[in-house]
Amino acid sequence: MLSTADVIRIKAQISRSLQSNARVSPSRTIGLLPIKGLQGKLYEASVLADICENLVRQEGYTIKLVGGPNLMLKQKGGPINRSFPYFEVWKNSNLKYELFTDLYFNTLSYHFKGSPTVQTNGDYHELDIALIEAHLNGIPKFSEVVMAVECKNTTISKNIIRELLGYRRELSFVKNSPNKTIFNNWPIAMVYAQPSSVHILYTSDIRISRYSNNCSRFGIVLNHFRM
Repeated sequence: MLSTADVIRIKAQISRSLQSNARVSPSRTIGLLPIKGLQGKLYEASVLADICENLVRQEGYTIKLVGGPNLMLKQKGGPINRSFPYFEVWKNSNLKYELFTDLYFNTLSYHFKGSPTVQTNGDYHELDIALIEAHLNGIPKFSEVVMAVECKNTTISKNIIRELLGYRRELSFVKNSPNKTIFNNWPIAMVYAQPSSVHILYTSDIRISRYSNNCSRFGIVLNHFRM
């Protein structure tokens, strides 16, 4: 469990990062974060700040917070909901992508079913953080997800890796040769996947490197990250 001092320290780190990379004022950051400092959601917010920082510093994007009537970041899975805050990702004067938390996406298997109007639970899955094409509404298609992010502030067991591989199969096909992503440096320029989306697991478990080679073959990036 995080101590009160840990929560204060982590929230301050997130605030500094978002202020520097997304021009979010410290007072606005306080409203974005979970009030009770729940460990899982606080980890997700730390990952979000890290993603913004890397998109700005390594990929040259500009990040803008877009506010909604709700102050706090979305914390329950669902379709695109612009009443909650989210981030726009700009390249020069062009809005290229949007960054959401707790977002559903329509799966590859749903596509092969013919995308029927009435959906079952297996037709969509939730991503902790998703970078998607701009100007979309509803539930994005698997092909409209540019970067899919899972956050696990816990010990990683084999069942989580199996889950990760399953998610990846619903996002893309495996390719025998590398395919260019939209990224030049971070998180990865080439993946063995079509569409060439990037799938990342952020985890506090340092032992995650045991699975790196296997996961990279399917276009999954494993990232050891601690708050």
